[in-house]
Amino acid sequence: MRIRDLILPEDKVFLTLFKEMAQAIAEGADVLNEITHELPLGIEKSHRVRQIEHQGDEITRRIYEQLNESLITPLEPEEISRLAPVMDDVLDRIDRVTHQLCNYGIAESNDTLREFSYLIKLSIDEICHAIDSLSTLKRPEDVRTHADEINRIYNLSIELQARAVLELFKTNDLLLIIKLKDIYEGFGRVMEKCNDVGHALNDIAMSHA
Repeated sequence: MRIRDLILPEDKVFLTLFKEMAQAIAEGADVLNEITHELPLGIEKSHRVRQIEHQGDEITRRIYEQLNESLITPLEPEEISRLAPVMDDVLDRIDRVTHQLCNYGIAESNDTLREFSYLIKLSIDEICHAIDSLSTLKRPEDVRTHADEINRIYNLSIELQARAVLELFKTNDLLLIIKLKDIYEGFGRVMEKCNDVGHALNDIAMSHA
């Protein structure tokens, strides 16, 4: 047990805020998944993702505000400062790719779009579970298990993106190739940010083992 734990109780507000952020990210991913299954319908749902992204910005602001005011934190301040922005980045990227998907006027969905959104949901489910496990850190290995799974899913997304781009260039519609390649790269950036969260969680778990 750390000495500071013997002096002051841990401030649980940070873990509450991280859970709120994880829930917001999960909701954004759910809406994105719905859109990829409903194209060309469902475009109006992109406004909901933008609202969720603004909620995420507010949660991040509250985390930093609380960090400046708290005498003691359940994690090291630098751990909180690292985790908060990478989680916010995930939601930012979900918002960006959602609007790409809707603004580019994609006439219909395809297996790649649906599979990407599914992998995003899987990755964010692991983030949510890891944040729940972070609440006590009595079993830091649980956090690491979820972080490892996030990395595994990220590697699957890299393979998916490579296959998808190869398939794109077999078509003759140059404009569609440009649009979908950009969207696939946008999905890839969401997965990169999820993986960044996984790295941050893994490092936190290791430091508290």
